[in-house]
Amino acid sequence: MPMVELVAKKTLELNPDIGLGVVDLIVLLWMYSNPYDSNRRQLSSMRNILKMSETLQVPGGGLDITEEELTQIALGSLQKLREKGLVYIQSAGVHYVKGTLTDAGVDLIKKSVKTPSLRRVTAEFGNNP
Repeated sequence: MPMVELVAKKTLELNPDIGLGVVDLIVLLWMYSNPYDSNRRQLSSMRNILKMSETLQVPGGGLDITEEELTQIALGSLQKLREKGLVYIQSAGVHYVKGTLTDAGVDLIKKSVKTPSLRRVTAEFGNNP
């Protein structure tokens, strides 16, 4: 289980009224600590993180969904985050998504995720908010 999933689950446990699911918070944390300067890799790396997430795996490990379904889960989460005013999405498609956190998204992360946990996530992903 990736560190980001552990942090997302703990954050949701401590903040049940946040209005997000585990996948949404994983995506938000991923965007907060996105290590890539080339936004062209965002969607593929987001899918890779979600593939490792136990939340989407079937018992015994592995996914029981297609790549297209995984893409739709990631894009659906981005859409939900956009509707809540937590991210901007400049471009979306099957292979390219350019999104950034809004000030509200950054504030939500800083308010909801304890600093030591955030350090672990940024160590896993890099630190390029």
